[in-house]
Amino acid sequence: MFMYKYRNNLKLFIFWGIVCVLANVICSVGSAYDGDQSFWVGWTQQLIDGGFGGFKGNYPPLYVFWLWVVAQVHSILGLVVGKTFFLKFICLWPVFFAHLFLVDWSCRISEKFNYPEWKKHLLLAFVALNPALLMNGPIWGQVDLFPVVLASLAIYCMCRPRYVFLAAMLYVLALLSKFQMIAFLPIFGGLFIRNWKTSWKGLPFAVAGAVLVLLPFAIGGNLFTMLSNAYVQTTNQYPYATFNAANLWNLLAGNVAPDNVPIWGINPDGLGFLLKPAVLGKLLFILISVFALVKAFLCKNTRTAFALCSLNGLAFFVLLPGMHERYLLYAVPMVLCWLVWDMRRGGIPALFITAVAALNVNLVNPFRGTSVWTFVSLMGCLTLVALLFVLAFPKTTDKIVCRFRRINFPMWFPYAFLSAILLVQCGSLAYQSRPVAMPKGDKVVLLTDLKRLKAEQTFKFPKLNMSVDDHFLTVGNRIYKIGIGAHAPSSIVYELPENADSLFVGAGIDNECYEEGSAKFVINVDGKFAWHSGLLRGRSGAVFAKIPVRNASQVELVTDPDGMNNCDHTDWLSPYIKLK
Repeated sequence: MFMYKYRNNLKLFIFWGIVCVLANVICSVGSAYDGDQSFWVGWTQQLIDGGFGGFKGNYPPLYVFWLWVVAQVHSILGLVVGKTFFLKFICLWPVFFAHLFLVDWSCRISEKFNYPEWKKHLLLAFVALNPALLMNGPIWGQVDLFPVVLASLAIYCMCRPRYVFLAAMLYVLALLSKFQMIAFLPIFGGLFIRNWKTSWKGLPFAVAGAVLVLLPFAIGGNLFTMLSNAYVQTTNQYPYATFNAANLWNLLAGNVAPDNVPIWGINPDGLGFLLKPAVLGKLLFILISVFALVKAFLCKNTRTAFALCSLNGLAFFVLLPGMHERYLLYAVPMVLCWLVWDMRRGGIPALFITAVAALNVNLVNPFRGTSVWTFVSLMGCLTLVALLFVLAFPKTTDKIVCRFRRINFPMWFPYAFLSAILLVQCGSLAYQSRPVAMPKGDKVVLLTDLKRLKAEQTFKFPKLNMSVDDHFLTVGNRIYKIGIGAHAPSSIVYELPENADSLFVGAGIDNECYEEGSAKFVINVDGKFAWHSGLLRGRSGAVFAKIPVRNASQVELVTDPDGMNNCDHTDWLSPYIKLK
């Protein structure tokens, strides 16, 4: 759709595109929001079990196509679907490419303006490293950026006669990805009416796109159920004035307050009902939407169109009831597009919208430093080595830089770079997540099938084949089907068969406590010390041991907290006895 006219802008994209890729991949290591990850797990499993016809989630259909791909990957590789880093990482592929495209697009559009070089670098850095985009997508694990990029492309195409035939299709696909894209309908509608002589030509493409997206659900006999779940029932799912959203109703009604309670304590009878958040918020948003519709109809340039999208995206979050903390994210790509077209007017709104969006997300799913500790440490060490090299060998550094500048990278290089990283990382994660093969035969018996003589712990009770919080046993990036979920301190004693020879068992901190869990694992045989794991932390992974138990009558599995035991969820993994 767009071609680079100047080689220097292409090099800017190569540089900031790679920075964007690395930032997304590194931030994806951050702890995802647990509740939303549960949805990805459930929906992926539904697609494995019943395909599109068996999908019962309340998510719009276009992204479900990618979840279907995720389901097939898990099915082909024989992986258990759980809240693993592998699932989060592969679910985020559309976000990675959408963010990279946003950087690419920003670089191409900046060619139209005579910005100084330093301004271009500052602009692209703000797009590539935008904290709101990184915190919502790679860290939180949400895919909101994908539909907004489709919506922003629809607005752009509506402003360009050459591409106007694509606008309606792109906007329909955005709505089929996330219903919240309706926030930009007034601007799209105003532009559509203004350009009706050409914009109507895109309607057949829009219909064709919608049919292709909905066809698998129709074939599966699930079309109307899916549409009802995604677009009808969700409108009343959260009857609150605000659901952790830092907006007007957080100020006037309080967080997670009902949307039918009048503000300022005014009697709801008579005209008082107008002051209910559910009523007043919608009225205020309609007023701003009408204003945006009229301005879009009169709009004569692209920068004004994106400024109006920024306004309506912000009003959508600030004024409407039932908003989530993440829903300001929809305004962020729009205001970044406005910034690219008009740095003078769009700079301050871009800064403030980004700040509010990022801070609001961080309040609910805070960025945890331990998640990226290894990466940050590595970056610091590499920076030190690079700086020493630059200062020790300045002439050699100049030669390397000159040779690098002479390399003619193709425009698709950052996309190929991202694809390579994703394939390598997913291959590595899939290998780490491969099922644990339990030995079979007459000489093998599962420890969990033996008689349990004692089970003691101070929090809850040990669980068979589940974590102490009733999830899959998950340590590192691997799910274990067989094992014991406990909580330190704990003591579990099993009776051994007379012909027992060896105990094979793994130990680790469950992913439920990836950030803060730590404990020591001890195995006693007939009351005598037999094995010690040392201190294990959530990010340590699992350790495995082989314990001789010949002529022994019982084995005790002990976990000991390391100081505080707030979240010491300890797992005994794949334990089995090999017989003589």
